[in-house]
Amino acid sequence: LDVAKRMDNAAPDFVAAAAVVQAGALLGRKVGIYPKRHDDWLVVPNLWGGLVGPPSSMKTPALEQAIKPIKRLAALAKEAYEEDLKNHDLDKMVAAAERGALKKQLEEKAKQVHSGGVPRKELDAIREKVEKLEEPEAPTQRRYVTNDATIEKIAEILAVNPDGILYYSDELMRFLKGLDRVGREADRAFFLEAWNGNGSFEVDRIGRGSIHVPALCISLLGGIQPGPLTKYVGDALSEAEKADGLLQRFQVLVYPDMKAYEPSDARPDAKARNRAYEIMEKLATLDAEKFGAHQEDDEVPGIRFS
Repeated sequence: LDVAKRMDNAAPDFVAAAAVVQAGALLGRKVGIYPKRHDDWLVVPNLWGGLVGPPSSMKTPALEQAIKPIKRLAALAKEAYEEDLKNHDLDKMVAAAERGALKKQLEEKAKQVHSGGVPRKELDAIREKVEKLEEPEAPTQRRYVTNDATIEKIAEILAVNPDGILYYSDELMRFLKGLDRVGREADRAFFLEAWNGNGSFEVDRIGRGSIHVPALCISLLGGIQPGPLTKYVGDALSEAEKADGLLQRFQVLVYPDMKAYEPSDARPDAKARNRAYEIMEKLATLDAEKFGAHQEDDEVPGIRFS
């Protein structure tokens, strides 16, 4: 409500819808929901959302304000990743130095074994030390959001971020048209699959090699004007290849009535903002087991309605 008021009395629906989709993106595959009491049908709570409004309805400013928490988390994750990279480089130097020292020992001991001065088992002992040396594991960056990426790049991101990410497109029409470009027919199927949040995906490309994505989970959020959306809906109804349920997957699609323009220049409600940040951070770091979710086989940990 504070954001909507400061957006010169914009519709609060815009901020609310963006906040709900953002929450779903942060939860992703951390915890699923069993909609039925006894059935094993599991739903991943990622969401697709869109803000529909004419020009100057404050869609973009509302979006930018609403997704500040996830952008803040992304910035903190990037800082942590860069620090981990520095430590990783040092770890590699230490490992290389250890390997170099053992190599020298191995060469010296091999000469002694060859001359008959020492038994072969001493050489084998150094070899065991070499075998036990482990290369430092490269750090992975926790990703929360992307704005524009090919499905191949998204697959790379999801391969190391199985909880899922938010695909934020300020202009949803640009994203939808991108799915119709010649040569990108596979993109549409990719996103349709990603809506479920529980499918796997294999990407095989010459040059890139093969990428296995164990869990394909994407939340989608953006704004769109009524005119282009109306045309797109009409095309989807008349063209068989577009009648694939893509638009129906936007569960949080809001088209509020325009409110009276009321200029505002007030300080943000710091208490409300910090509370929102705190909630989003808790969702991002949710421990499913402590939350009370239980895991069956290799499924996402889940909770049930009473």
